[in-house]
Amino acid sequence: MVRGQELVYNTNATAMQMANEIFGDGVTVVSATYTGDSRSSAIYSRGDNLSPDATPSDTGVILSTGLAADFTNRTGNANQNAGTSTNTSGPNNDPNFNALAGTSTFDASFLTVNFIPQGDTLTMQFVFASEEYPEFVNSVFQDVVGVWVNGQPVQLSVGDGTVDPSSINTTNNQNLFVDNTGSNFNTEMDGFTVTLTLKAQVIPGQVNTIKIGIADVSDSNFDSSLLIAGGSMQTAFIASDDSVTLAPGASKTIDVLGNDTAANPATLTITHINGQAVGAGSTVTLSTGQQITLNADGTFTILGDADTETVSFTYTAVANGISDTAFVTINQVPCFVRGTRIETPGGEVAVEALAVGDLVNTLDDGPRPVRWVGRRRVAAEGRFAPVRIREGALGVRRDLWVSPQQVDYFHLLFDNHQVIRAEGLETESFLPGPQIQSMFEAEVLEELVALFPELDPATGQGYGAASRPTLRGFEAGVLSARLS
Repeated sequence: MVRGQELVYNTNATAMQMANEIFGDGVTVVSATYTGDSRSSAIYSRGDNLSPDATPSDTGVILSTGLAADFTNRTGNANQNAGTSTNTSGPNNDPNFNALAGTSTFDASFLTVNFIPQGDTLTMQFVFASEEYPEFVNSVFQDVVGVWVNGQPVQLSVGDGTVDPSSINTTNNQNLFVDNTGSNFNTEMDGFTVTLTLKAQVIPGQVNTIKIGIADVSDSNFDSSLLIAGGSMQTAFIASDDSVTLAPGASKTIDVLGNDTAANPATLTITHINGQAVGAGSTVTLSTGQQITLNADGTFTILGDADTETVSFTYTAVANGISDTAFVTINQVPCFVRGTRIETPGGEVAVEALAVGDLVNTLDDGPRPVRWVGRRRVAAEGRFAPVRIREGALGVRRDLWVSPQQVDYFHLLFDNHQVIRAEGLETESFLPGPQIQSMFEAEVLEELVALFPELDPATGQGYGAASRPTLRGFEAGVLSARLS
């Protein structure tokens, strides 16, 4: 439990002063207006010294649904109140925020800025913090961050696209969330995100408009804050998102800097992984279990855990003194271990005995021929021990081992995505997706493209749709909560 220390707040900052604080290289601010309670906005400073984990930068702008200065306390514990609330004079039922939230909104606080960018992509870095955590994560009280560029909403590139307590918490996008109910960090807010990023397409050389802010949803209680990093809204250096697909327990080295772009030639250096400062050789273990190691050449080696899941984390890089943040998404896909029996017209057959052309029973289309069998071997130790679904559980007729390590595992591919049966349990065939290029070696990709000429290994497009609706992380969380 840490003690409260007040950030330095300039609540008298004008709209132009706030705009010039958050806009950086490659952008010229033309004009700015602020809408909201005068106490709900401020330029903050000394973030690196007083609240380095909860602020995205040393200085920046804070917009709040309550009082901006309530983000930190002057004395006592850092987090003293589970429900800090101020009903401000900020506008209620702003049309943009209502449309974003799908219901009534209150106490809005936002900046509207006209600017001229040099590049065609505008990036920004920010932290969302809220007193709605953890009590109202699954409720209608979803205080929300809103960003519109030239009238169009800008979405987060992970999760369901929104920035609110339901999309980033201990269940959904948990690597991006920090729990502060134990007052371990210097902020009054009960929870906050790691430094996140939004990217928006803009028109270079012309006046563009951005509206950015925050609003209470469904009522005026329990305040939330948006902290925008100073100088982070820029077009000079853009870190782009990456993704990688792994078998559970496998490892992969990826070059996340390869698609990052700088307006001027520069050496790109990674400084943070998921908000933690790193150097060459540093390893960060995500809350979901994956280990991320920064190599000397700027690549990441990602070691998966034993779960089948899709998770994301962030990295921050610097070029010419300009920083930006991007997301990396890890897809850990299921597969079958040697000995798993697959249902065929002639009875159950061990997966390793199946060959291209063999018929397998599918739930929707009856017997269908196998078009491709993928096989790999990974290590099986400690927390990467085999995953067992015991006999009788979920209808399995004998123990089913799924995605274990240090054994052979197999992918089965058909003309279409299929539901098949393994040890009597309904499961799925392999579904090529947008990450196959990072999942397989070049010769395997060539084989797949030869079998499916319309398949684009860079995007995963061209194979066909999933046989069933694919739930996003937040949807799976809601379904799991309802079933439990």
